[in-house]
Amino acid sequence: MSSSSSSLPPQGLKVGIVGFGTFRQFLAKTIIKQGHTLKATSRTDYSHISHKLGISFFRDVFVFLEADNDVILISTSILSPSEVLRSIPLHCLKRRTLFVDVLSVKEHPRNVLLQVLPEEMDVLCTHPMFGPESGKNGWKDLPFVYEKVRVRDEPRCSSFLQIFESEGCRMVEMSCEEHDRLAARSQFLTTLSAGGSTPGKFISVDRLRHEI
Repeated sequence: MSSSSSSLPPQGLKVGIVGFGTFRQFLAKTIIKQGHTLKATSRTDYSHISHKLGISFFRDVFVFLEADNDVILISTSILSPSEVLRSIPLHCLKRRTLFVDVLSVKEHPRNVLLQVLPEEMDVLCTHPMFGPESGKNGWKDLPFVYEKVRVRDEPRCSSFLQIFESEGCRMVEMSCEEHDRLAARSQFLTTLSAGGSTPGKFISVDRLRHEI
């Protein structure tokens, strides 16, 4: 793997998305609009939707990992990050990569990422507190919570965060522990359903939004 301090290409980020259900497609539309290059992989065949969005879709996760991504976005159900991460052949990665999760709880996916990923991989835990309905008219002033858990390549991480900053999100840097503590105190409820549902669909987030 390359030991260069930054692997950020001048034309923008190459972002790979693991899982490509409704919420991931929602994020992808804005990411690609900003000029970044997207690739996706999923157990479900989303090749037709990906083609319409201008995104390369890979059924073969080995080929996906060999596509030289700067960032790999992990978007799974709350219960399955360990299963998904352990199924990824990480030895196929060509270089150091920034792994980002977008789940609505933070301590569990952070711990899984630190346990499973090679130590040289960067880790950014995030929670976009909006979705296809609340963000359908833009992301301005919507909260985006994040923690730089293990980041060596600051320019690459900053470029990823800039995706949300440039859309007007309210950027909130907060530890995973504090996020989950506020979530519990606010009776921060989630619903889970089988197969491709939006991870962490919120029933009530008003109090947590007020807290941050």
